[in-house]
Amino acid sequence: MSACGGGSSAGPPPPPPISDDQFLDQIERAAFQFFWEQASATTGLVKDRAFAAGGSDNRPVASIASTGFGLTALCIGHKRGYGDATQIQARVTATLTFLLSQLTNVNGFFYHFLDMNTGERAWSSEVSSIDSSILLCGVLTCRQYFQDAQIQSLATQIYERVNWPWMLNGGTA
Repeated sequence: MSACGGGSSAGPPPPPPISDDQFLDQIERAAFQFFWEQASATTGLVKDRAFAAGGSDNRPVASIASTGFGLTALCIGHKRGYGDATQIQARVTATLTFLLSQLTNVNGFFYHFLDMNTGERAWSSEVSSIDSSILLCGVLTCRQYFQDAQIQSLATQIYERVNWPWMLNGGTA
């Protein structure tokens, strides 16, 4: 008899062991799926958060940093064949076009939180150098990965309009 009141409970059996490569594939595939599902198909902006295990967060609030991570995830998904290559490339193009042409920026820097459907600033959030930099990492990853003139041009324009001296001088340069 066990100390907890009779009977033994071993619980569910552990999952079978998998290789490191299989584990990484599962993580990469799940990350791609998250960023694909949690992004606006129109703007490409990615939700700031989503609940695990079937929960629902109906707030349409995106993070510019999440969008940067999402752009990188799209490159990985394209390379690994996790989704339709044409749809992935179209999503990247749409996202970069929205970032360049429609999303409000201040000297090339973006607001931290945005309405994922309209791109409007959410919650009086700040212009964020760190979150904009994370976005730019995704933008530059797309520029390097996709051998597509339009994607490369859009990414270059987004990056080159960032006024780094302005941010480094407290927004006064």
